[in-house]
Amino acid sequence: MMVFSVITSLALSGCSKNESVPDTVNTTDDISVESKKIETELNTNPNTEVAPEPEILPTVETHSKLVQYTVSDGEYSELCGFKNSEGKIVIKAEYDFCGAFHDGMAYLLKKNLKSDSDGGYYIGYVNSSGELVIPVNIEVDYGWMLDARDFNEGLVAILNKDQWGYMDKKGNTVIPFKYESASDFSNALATVSKDYKYGVIDHTGKTVLDFKYNHLGEFKEGLASFTPADSEKQGFINTKGKEVIAPIWDQAMNFSEGRAAVAKGDYENAKWGFVDTSGKVVIEPQYDHAFLDPGGDSPDVIGGYFENGNTVVYKDGENGQITAITIDKNGKELKRKNYANYSDLL
Repeated sequence: MMVFSVITSLALSGCSKNESVPDTVNTTDDISVESKKIETELNTNPNTEVAPEPEILPTVETHSKLVQYTVSDGEYSELCGFKNSEGKIVIKAEYDFCGAFHDGMAYLLKKNLKSDSDGGYYIGYVNSSGELVIPVNIEVDYGWMLDARDFNEGLVAILNKDQWGYMDKKGNTVIPFKYESASDFSNALATVSKDYKYGVIDHTGKTVLDFKYNHLGEFKEGLASFTPADSEKQGFINTKGKEVIAPIWDQAMNFSEGRAAVAKGDYENAKWGFVDTSGKVVIEPQYDHAFLDPGGDSPDVIGGYFENGNTVVYKDGENGQITAITIDKNGKELKRKNYANYSDLL
């Protein structure tokens, strides 16, 4: 899901990370991103010159030899590029957004000034050696929300003329652009949709699970949330399509550390709890929010998953107050903190 997303508003609601957006907000298209600013000329020789006083931002992959840097592009915007470990520029800061390195690749986004849409960009990818292996000339249009994707398992989902497909690290289209939505690959599987139905494909584009679901999340820990064709409720299936947890929940997020956040109630008034991989309710639905939704350009949410045995849930108070509660995997409260309003949580 992001460090570089532009947060224009803050709200608490039932939706999950791109990879799991459809896991919480009915059947809305999902997918994930991550962003950082770019685009403007800095030095004439990108391989030898060092930018004057740039801000250095480390990449996600610690083994990568490249780090991001930004330069000012007017009073309110920045452009970004990459430097090597010696501080020399290898990709000049002339892009509007730069991704972090995943699977040895990072995306670059450049505003398409010819586009009629505010979401019009050119996208390309640089490898961890600083080679621009996929030129920044693929036209994409993300509409109201940036959704530039990261490489996973050697492939990346790319939006082309309102259709999603997959490219490899050489820029070859290996799965045609024919899907309405597409997730990142995980465990050799990706969730895609067409004709408003969700299914699953493998690395070759072969259909593994038929397009018959009103909603289907990404497979995490062997399970994915789903909504059957004759229901609006969510449950979980395994990679073979077998129902493991009955569709009785109004909202659901992906599994993490053997737990998945689930909710009962409508979008505005849902109460959240957690189930284990057998469907047993481990923590009764009692919390107003299982995560934070930053809104703005980001398809990601903040939190919602267990990490190192803990997660944070939220309860609303009076006059806009909210309480953040840290719990363990059995629901034991470890600590809590009160905030005057949602925005104070960030």
